[in-house]
Amino acid sequence: MEYNSTRSPKQCYDMNDIRTEIDKIDHTVIKLFATRFEYVKAASKFKKNANDVQAKARFDSMLEQRKLWANELGLNGDVIKELYANLVRYFIDEELKQFNNKEK
Repeated sequence: MEYNSTRSPKQCYDMNDIRTEIDKIDHTVIKLFATRFEYVKAASKFKKNANDVQAKARFDSMLEQRKLWANELGLNGDVIKELYANLVRYFIDEELKQFNNKEK
């Protein structure tokens, strides 16, 4: 799933062009998050307990990696780290629900 721009930022003629491209990017990002979530849900079948689901060490190292990637791309790594922390906490909560339902 890739974002296909109609125009580069420099080719935009007005705010409508800018907003159209931003909306397309956001839609692609959200579709990718949904795909990521499918993998998260599938992962619960490989986990033995709630601690495996929460995977604190993996969570922490993943956040640091996302921060590093963001910094390398000229973004504020702390902001991206927080964004991912919130997103992944939500995914973990949902995965825990799925894991707990599997137990019943």
